[in-house]
Amino acid sequence: MKSIRIVVLSLFALFLLDFLVFRTGQYLLPNESPWNTNHFFNFVYEAKRIKSSAKTKPRILVVGSSIAYYSIDARKLELEILRQTGKDVEVKFLAYAGNSPLYVYLLFSWIEDLKPDLVVYPINFIDYRIHRSYVLDPNRSFFDMPEEDLWKDSLTFGEAPQGLWVFPWQTLRASFAFMSWEEKARYFLSGVFHFYRTKDYFFTNIQNIYQHRFGKNTSYHAYAGYDVPELVNFMGWTGKRFSFPPLPEYQKGRKGFWLEITPFLLTKGELSVRFQQVRQDKIVSQTISVNKPGWNLFALNPEFFDSTELIQAELSRTWKAFEATQPYLDYHYDEMGVRLPQTFGLVAPRQNEQYLRALRSEDIRYVSMSDSDYEKYFQYRLLQDLEKRPGIGYLVALEKAKKRIRSEPFSKKFHFSYLEKIAEKAEEKGIPLLFVNNPENPVSLRWYEDSNWYKDHLLFLSNLERRKVHFVDLKNQLRAQDFSDFHHFTYLGMERMNPIYASLIGNLFPK
Repeated sequence: MKSIRIVVLSLFALFLLDFLVFRTGQYLLPNESPWNTNHFFNFVYEAKRIKSSAKTKPRILVVGSSIAYYSIDARKLELEILRQTGKDVEVKFLAYAGNSPLYVYLLFSWIEDLKPDLVVYPINFIDYRIHRSYVLDPNRSFFDMPEEDLWKDSLTFGEAPQGLWVFPWQTLRASFAFMSWEEKARYFLSGVFHFYRTKDYFFTNIQNIYQHRFGKNTSYHAYAGYDVPELVNFMGWTGKRFSFPPLPEYQKGRKGFWLEITPFLLTKGELSVRFQQVRQDKIVSQTISVNKPGWNLFALNPEFFDSTELIQAELSRTWKAFEATQPYLDYHYDEMGVRLPQTFGLVAPRQNEQYLRALRSEDIRYVSMSDSDYEKYFQYRLLQDLEKRPGIGYLVALEKAKKRIRSEPFSKKFHFSYLEKIAEKAEEKGIPLLFVNNPENPVSLRWYEDSNWYKDHLLFLSNLERRKVHFVDLKNQLRAQDFSDFHHFTYLGMERMNPIYASLIGNLFPK
């Protein structure tokens, strides 16, 4: 009897701990994840945040994959809709990288729970995951590929870890028939215990919070600091010059600040960094030299901190990523400087901005390029030297898929069938839904746009329309220079699309 009581109490304590810490507690902390990072935690966190907030305006819910949050800035879209229509709305995201139609369908109850007045679903070729068919069996066409094989592939942990981490019950129900008993047990445990479900990403946000307050902020996946006027790239690398505010902790005798110096900055000797602050009455300057690679600690003279004017930094030289070796090797021609800590220049870290995008130096890379120069750069940056850059494998697979699919008949199998199911669900539940065939890079669109497959695919999408379901084709709305790859917009491309999205959405609301 005593042993039974101990077991019961232990189980109760386990469930209580799971509920307090993993099911609820971790989502009560501020989210300090930068944009386009920590995907599944951010997805769940954002869904909980939307659900718990009072709905005071018509709610537009943008769903889908990275296509969605690369294409739309929620705040800018709200303002543009207000400007165009006078309608005060709120725009929220329910999106994560790789969220294909099957997964959107499995999560449709999440969409319902957030009580949207309109769901906007931007989609593109990558969302259909056709390239996976050719990877699984290069000798088969997508048309001939058994749908069960595509289903199994799309719900394996390697291809869809979110099934285990975000929606285990839905995945278990959908794929129970072809799971092994070991897999069924894993998904069951994930459904019952949130500590098992979130164990792979639980500490990420906590580590962010700790690093932002007590660490050096030198290990991270995306910059989330001061908006440097001269711009930094997504990973926090500056150009030859950068400016920042004079935070008191950056002076000598206090914490100072860290800058990463690559070995490629030191090939011609030590690097000099000249700091300067231009005031009305004088110029304050200081030069610091370094001769060792890695993260170096800098501290400035106290006189810099008598003013609020920005401190301007200039490096004695720069380096090129395409001339570097791993881990610094990258295929672009940008002038590279030093790397800043993640929250550099901020008094307090940014919070709850996981779906708020900032302008980065990559976004202006193509602005002045001609079409021919851009296309050469496109081939070099995205498709060249796969053997040296396995990370571009999915882009190479997409290129092959687009060129192969053009010779096949269209088949509304697998993810296409789930688009139909999503449309039927929206109609049944009375939820207005706008499917958007999102703009695609003209370089990659040319590979298959004139094919019967592409035309029939557009016809299929248009046939999804119902009383509550709408469709619009925007494939040709942007020039190549507005894309960072086949389908993701640069920040400037996103801004160009903003009034177009606003007009489409505005037309679905009465003025």
